[in-house]
Parts: sequence; structure tokens; C-alpha cells
Amino acid sequence: MPRMALWFFQRTAPGEIRRISNPSMQRFLVGERPLPHDGDGFVRCIGMSLEMRNRRPSQIARLWFSKIRVRDDGKIDPHHRHETAKLARQVEQVAHGHGAPSVVVAAHRFAERRLSHLREWHPEQRDLDALREAINSKAGKVML
Repeated sequence: MPRMALWFFQRTAPGEIRRISNPSMQRFLVGERPLPHDGDGFVRCIGMSLEMRNRRPSQIARLWFSKIRVRDDGKIDPHHRHETAKLARQVEQVAHGHGAPSVVVAAHRFAERRLSHLREWHPEQRDLDALREAINSKAGKVML
């Protein structure tokens, strides 16, 4: 049975990607370690779940692009987590709520869009090129 591993990267500027160790990422997420934002108050991270065979990466199981708002000192803005959790609850409540039969319920779609905009980012081609190079270099083979 294949084992799973997590790799993390940070986009430090458009087209510039650097690896973040798992302990460093964990310390950042709990507020113990700062990471520099790339100019707009957000740290853009790339998370990757990999299948490992014989301690070597065999394939990418999942790839995600998240952004986390930080303060000037590079530590997570405590209001960001609260704000995303609040929006996530709104999405869930509206999606499960019932409106009048003649009304098209779309509020959850707007809440989902706000939530996505708050915690996800869409990489540019130069980001993807830099990520491909970083991943393939770390893996020692073509993975992406």
C-alpha cells in the first residue's frame, strides 16, 4: 500500500517558488513562525499530497493553492481564520436552507465565491512553470 506525503511551497513573487519544510509550515499555521507576504498582505502557499512508493514520490494525489492573510510581521492575521470559518458556515447554512419554491436560491454560490476569493489563488503560467521545476527537481523525476 502506498504511503502519503505532504510537500509545501510558497510563491514569494510571481514566478518565484520556494520549498517550505513541513515543520516550518506547521509553525506558520499555528502562528509561531512568520512567512513574508508577496506584497499584498497574503502568503500564497501550494500544498501537495503525494503517493510514495519505496520512499520515493510516485504520483501527485492532490494539489491546492491557498492564500493566507498575514500581518506586517508575517504572522497569520487572527481575523482571517475567523472570517473564512464564518463564510464557510454561511455557505453550509444557505446551501441547506429552503426558500420559496418560485425563488432560485443562489446565495450559497455568492458565499462560495467570497470564500474562494478569500482563501484560494489562481497561479499564473510563470508560477506553474516555477512550481513544475521545483517539484521535478525535488522528486528527481518528471512529476508535473
